[in-house]
Amino acid sequence: MCEIFGEPDKRYRNGDGSVLSSYSGRSAADFQALCARLRAAGYRCTAEHTANASRFSTWQRQGALVQANWLANAGCLRTVTSPEAAASLPGSSSTAAGSQPTEIFQLCLPISEANKPSNGMGYVIRLSDGSFLVWDGGYPEQAGQLLRLLIRLHGGEDGIHIRAWAITHGHGDHAGCIEEFSQRYAGRVTVEHLLVALVDPQDVSTVALHRSVPLWAARLGARACCVHTGMRFVFSNLTLDILFAPEDLYIDGRQADFNNSGFVGRLSDDRDSILFLGDVMREVTDWLSAVWGSALQSHQCQVSHHGVDDSTAAFYHSLHARTLWYPCGHRLYSWTVPFAHNIERNGRVREELAESGRYEILLHDEYIFKKTWGSSAPAEAVSPD
Repeated sequence: MCEIFGEPDKRYRNGDGSVLSSYSGRSAADFQALCARLRAAGYRCTAEHTANASRFSTWQRQGALVQANWLANAGCLRTVTSPEAAASLPGSSSTAAGSQPTEIFQLCLPISEANKPSNGMGYVIRLSDGSFLVWDGGYPEQAGQLLRLLIRLHGGEDGIHIRAWAITHGHGDHAGCIEEFSQRYAGRVTVEHLLVALVDPQDVSTVALHRSVPLWAARLGARACCVHTGMRFVFSNLTLDILFAPEDLYIDGRQADFNNSGFVGRLSDDRDSILFLGDVMREVTDWLSAVWGSALQSHQCQVSHHGVDDSTAAFYHSLHARTLWYPCGHRLYSWTVPFAHNIERNGRVREELAESGRYEILLHDEYIFKKTWGSSAPAEAVSPD
């Protein structure tokens, strides 16, 4: 159905069986023609938007899914197709708003033998209806802290509802928490969706995320949803845009750095926004700038790869953010602990960002930091106990 221009120039099969097809030298008119054909074939458009002249739309017909994107910067039409993935997408049940204050929490990471480098990444977002989003979660040892925070914010253990738990990639300082949490606490919370990106297992054979995700979903009673660039979901009062999925690089060949197997997302409404970069490297941040341009600007940003990636200060300045969340502690941030070749990586960028005076900089090894959505007030330090 989607290969209306003949054979694609390139094709890539993801770990969930979906297929990315890429057609170069195509125009916005070709994108419109594709959408017209999908509509005529009985597909329903469930989300669409335009950014930096690029076009994105999601189509469903029963269980079948087509994600159609036209990337203006490259003159490239891309489609992701799956005969069954639509059934796992978040639906209208996730869109009820409420009156609770929306807040972002960065889990703290006490120094231990498991995390001498003081890295790790875990965030909790309380939505206006009182439900939650979880972003990664960090190491296994943070599973108990996560549950305690959810109970505290909810005002008790009964009825804790996680709309979606996003796992950017399979490294243990990001996905270790959900492995531990799903074994110890699965029956104490409701989890609707796991959001993941699954590239071809042959390309990431050392980290078997494609085998772990079904186990996590089964334990938690959740649906595993594989995300793709251009997808848009609404969770209560916030919109989640998937700004990058790794297939858009892996279609050109296996990536040297596993961190590029992660996805990038942004939460936003008309008051605030936060960009979650996970651990992606400069190949991805360059790609993001080229595709999204000024549409990438966000009020808050999670600094990629714990602040030791090779993305430029110019990239972060271009976001016009006011708050930089560093998923690392003072030891790694200040380069006082051996961390292989990362000791020198991006040190000058870290210094430039700090010395610019533009940003509120938040680390995570002493306190849980909380920011109220839409407020210009400084973050509040919260005890993890």
